[in-house]
Amino acid sequence: MDKLIIIVKASFAGLIGYGSVYQCQVLKTVKGNINESNITITILQNDTVNQSFLSSHTGLQFEMGLKIKAHNEPYNLMPISGFVDDNKTSWEIEYLKDH
Repeated sequence: MDKLIIIVKASFAGLIGYGSVYQCQVLKTVKGNINESNITITILQNDTVNQSFLSSHTGLQFEMGLKIKAHNEPYNLMPISGFVDDNKTSWEIEYLKDH
């Protein structure tokens, strides 16, 4: 499946050279499969829409829609607005919305 929709709760974790980092607790999977109960997402510095949403929704539940970006990623954090799962697949955020 190349799409993933999850319900998460995020907390700010810090900054890296190309963006912000958030720790997210995966509360529910709506579509697709994910084995992780916690994920670390990055939001690119120029991704002002998703950054604004996350900064105003820290600690709240929200829905995150993602699509596969690549397989066999070499690092756990990549310069994308999204995350890399335990299988080294990167997921790019398509949307964030209230749940």
